Amino acid sequence: MIRAMTFAAVMLASGVASAQAPVWRFSCPEPGTAVERSTGDTITFRGADANDPLVCLVGGGQRLVLGIWAPSERQYVNGRAHLTSLLSGPVGGERRFDYFSVGRDSNSTHVFETWRLASFEPIRVPAGTFNAVKLERRFDIAGSTYTYLQTVWLDRATNAPVKVSVDHLNAVMAPTLINWSATELRQPSPRPPGS
Repeated sequence: MIRAMTFAAVMLASGVASAQAPVWRFSCPEPGTAVERSTGDTITFRGADANDPLVCLVGGGQRLVLGIWAPSERQYVNGRAHLTSLLSGPVGGERRFDYFSVGRDSNSTHVFETWRLASFEPIRVPAGTFNAVKLERRFDIAGSTYTYLQTVWLDRATNAPVKVSVDHLNAVMAPTLINWSATELRQPSPRPPGS
């Protein structure tokens, strides 16, 4: 009887703890928000894709997942449901999925990705210090040593990406696997009341 009551108390306490885990939900930055990047370019947000809230419309007619990846990239084509679930759940959540892709040698490769909504933490970049969401993406190709960890920090106040860091084991990198930091983050001017 005491053992059953202790077990019930532990289960109740763990349920309360998990129910109180911080939750964050992504939405595209407000139209007019602009991020100048250390790579020398600027991403200017124009709103969200009406059919996919994780895809942001940006200047030049581009569409970018979280303001970073093209929606046609394999990880999003194959992992969209997993990422949608992860990005509306509690901090500490993790999703793992796999898919087949074509490697640089034109052979089929089996890819495993693990995404984790790691934490809320301050991040300091040239544009300032931001209270950020830290998102980690681990990429592995089965049967090879090709692995990298891509970490993204999104400002919680604006949802704009403010830093991307890639730790990799190989010299070969895809065009989107670059390190950058925000050198400036501009938000649209507030509208006067009654306008």
